[in-house]
Amino acid sequence: MKQLLFLWTFAFCVLANAQITKNQLKSVSIDSLLNGFSTYEKTNSTTAKEYLLALLETAANSTNKVPTHKIHFELAKIHSALRKKDSALYYINVAIKETENDVNALLNNLYCKGSIYYEFGNYTKAIECYTEVYEMSKRKNDLFTQANLDHDFALIKTQIGQHQAALQLVKKSLTFYESLERENSGNQHATAYLNSLMTISDIYTNLYIDTQKGNLKYLDSAHYYNNIAIEKSLQNNDDEGFLISLRLKGVIHHEEGNIEQSTTDLIKAEEVIQNVNLPGHLVILNLYRGKNYFVTGDYEKALSYFQKTETLIHTTETDFPDLQELYILMAKSYEQKNDSENTITYFNLFYQKDSLNDNLKQRNLEKLYKKYDIVTFKDKINSLENNLKENKYNYTIILGCMLFLVIGISIYYKQKQVRNKKYFQKIMTELELKKEKKASPKEIKISKENVLKILQGLDDFEKNELFLKKNCSLNYVANKTNTNSTYLSKVIQSHKQKKFIQYITDLRIDYALEKLQTTKKFRAYNIKSIAAELGYNSAESFSKDFKRRTKLYPSYYIKKLNETES
Repeated sequence: MKQLLFLWTFAFCVLANAQITKNQLKSVSIDSLLNGFSTYEKTNSTTAKEYLLALLETAANSTNKVPTHKIHFELAKIHSALRKKDSALYYINVAIKETENDVNALLNNLYCKGSIYYEFGNYTKAIECYTEVYEMSKRKNDLFTQANLDHDFALIKTQIGQHQAALQLVKKSLTFYESLERENSGNQHATAYLNSLMTISDIYTNLYIDTQKGNLKYLDSAHYYNNIAIEKSLQNNDDEGFLISLRLKGVIHHEEGNIEQSTTDLIKAEEVIQNVNLPGHLVILNLYRGKNYFVTGDYEKALSYFQKTETLIHTTETDFPDLQELYILMAKSYEQKNDSENTITYFNLFYQKDSLNDNLKQRNLEKLYKKYDIVTFKDKINSLENNLKENKYNYTIILGCMLFLVIGISIYYKQKQVRNKKYFQKIMTELELKKEKKASPKEIKISKENVLKILQGLDDFEKNELFLKKNCSLNYVANKTNTNSTYLSKVIQSHKQKKFIQYITDLRIDYALEKLQTTKKFRAYNIKSIAAELGYNSAESFSKDFKRRTKLYPSYYIKKLNETES
C-alpha cells in the first residue's frame, strides 16, 4: 500500500512540474530553449519534449528563423522514446514533407522513420525505410550511414532469429566504428559505436542460447563486448547507453545461471531507468526479473513481474518476437499455482504469438515489399465471411458436432487420466520395489573372461553415470569399457537383452525417474533443462523416450510427484 501511495505521489509531482515548466517556457529565448533541450535530451525525455514544443511555438512567432524540420525530427525521436508511436510518426512525417528538396535532411528523416517502425515491431516498414536510405547513402558515398544501416539490419535479423547473419553485419559496422576511434574521429560517432558494442554482445548471448549454452566462447564474447559498452557509456555520460548495457549484463548473467548477480544488475538498471524516465526499457528488464524468480521456484513474485511486462507491452505498444516466451512462462507459473483458467488463457496466447513469430522468421525479405499476397489473403477472408453469413443454418450443425466432440474429448480425457494414474502408480511401485533383474544371457562366441571384463566395465560405466554424457555413442562406451564396439554390442544384447540405443535410453530414463522422485530441485527445472542434464539434444526426444517407456509425459509425472509431496 505504501508503494502504491508513493507511485501516485510521484506521478502527481511529475505532472505538476511538467505544467510549471510549460508555463515558464513561454517567455524563454530560443537559445535558452535549445540549451534546455540539450540538457534534458538524454536525462529526462518528458522535460526535453516540453522544451521542444515551446521552441516550436516560439520559432513560429519569431523573426529569427529556426529550421522547424529539425524540431519536428527531435520531437519524433522524443515521442518514440516515450513510447508514443502515433505522435512520433506524425512529427517525422511532417519533417519529411518539409525536407523533400533537401537530400541530407531527407535522408536523416527517413532513417528516423525506419527506426520508429523498428522500435514498435513493424519490421516490414522499417526495412522499406532503411532500404530507401541505403540507396541514397550509396549515391552519396556516405560510409557512416551505410555502417549504421548494417547495424540496424543486424538488429532486425536478431529479432527474427537470424543470429549468425546478424553477427556478420554488426561485425562489419563495428570494424568501421573502431577505425574512427583509431583515427581520433570517433567522438562524434560515440553513440553509434556504443550501440554496436551492445548489439554484438546481445547477439553473442543469443548464439550462446542457440547452442543450448554449450559454447562458452559465445558467453565470453558477450561479456567482453558488454564490459566495453559499460566503460564507453560511462566515459560519454550516456545514461541510456549505460542502462541498456547494465540491463544486458543482467540478461547475460541470467543465461549463465548466475541468478543472484543477474538480479543485482537488473535492479541497478531499473534505478537508472527511473532517473532518466525511459519506460520502454522496463519491458525486457521486468521480463528477466520474472524469469529469475521463475527459475528459483518463486512463482508468485515471477507472476508479478510478468504481469508488469504484459501491461507495459500493451501500454507502450511493444512487439518483440522474443517476448513470446512471456506467455508460456505465465502459463507455467499459473499451473504451479493450480490456476487452470489463467493457465489455459496464457497457453493459448503463447500459441497465437508463436504462430506470428514463426511466420515472421520464415518470411523472405524480398516479399516484404510485395503486398499482393496480403491483398489476396484478405479477399479470401472476406469471401469466407460472406459465405458464413449466407449459411447461418450450418452453425447449428457445427455447434452440434462441436458439442459431441467436446463430450467425446471429455470422456477420452477422463479415461486418459485414469490410465495415467495407473501408469504413475506402477512407476512408483517399481521404484519402491526395484530389484536387480538378471537377464538370462544368450550364448555368444566371446570368452567368459572377456564377457566378465565387459560386464564389469558396464557396471563402472553405470555407477559413474557416464550415460548422461552427450553423444554417448557405441564407440564411446566401448572405449570406456576397454573393448571394441562389436563385442560390446553383443554382450549388451545377450546379457542386457536389449540393443545399445535402448540400453542407453533405459539408463537415462531410470535415472530421470529416480532423481525426479528424490530431488525436488530437479523437478523445478523445465523439460529442456532436464533433457540437457540427461544428455539429450532436445526436449522433444527426451519426452518421446519417457512417454515410450512410462506411457506418461514427464510434465505429468513431475506434476503428480509434486502433488504427492504437498
